[in-house]
Amino acid sequence: MGTRDTEQPPEHWAGAESLDPTPVWKQYALVALLAFVGLIVVLVVAVTALAPSFATPPALVFGDRLVLATSDLPAVGAAPKLVGAPLVDDARSFFLTQPEKGTVLALRAHWQDDCRVFAAGPSPSPGYASACAGTSTPARFDTHGAALTPNARGLDQYLVSVSGDRVIVNLSRVIESSARTVAPVPTGIPQPQQTP
Repeated sequence: MGTRDTEQPPEHWAGAESLDPTPVWKQYALVALLAFVGLIVVLVVAVTALAPSFATPPALVFGDRLVLATSDLPAVGAAPKLVGAPLVDDARSFFLTQPEKGTVLALRAHWQDDCRVFAAGPSPSPGYASACAGTSTPARFDTHGAALTPNARGLDQYLVSVSGDRVIVNLSRVIESSARTVAPVPTGIPQPQQTP
């Protein structure tokens, strides 16, 4: 018996077989398996991220990214290029444009519910206009897709990047335009007079 109250009698003691070490090879196998799975995940993510670099333009690659050649990009100030079928479906069609040097935009060809967008041409002003079912007056937009019509929302865009000889349009990243509102003119308040 022990000399302290907290000690257990010898029949409760663990035998000599309990002192055998835990098999270390099982721990090594688990660590190796987890490392292998981690490397596979990193490899899959890297390949999908680099898919636009491997694809031959025009191509739609993993992650809804459309890869186009820079030769498909309109010149600065030129008419926009409508990109649609067979590359993308009609709901995701867009105008590829370069309104100024270094600014590349992919403006969606659909505006609101039943409204289709078309290039308005150079006169009277370059930009875009909408054709909506049930309305006779189209909404107008400038070359950057901002609304020129009061209280109208601008055109949505897709995220675009230019990398070397490729233009990559990310169809899963829509940049939504905000509504443009015009402040009402207050009535009954005297307006300041301009002096000649």
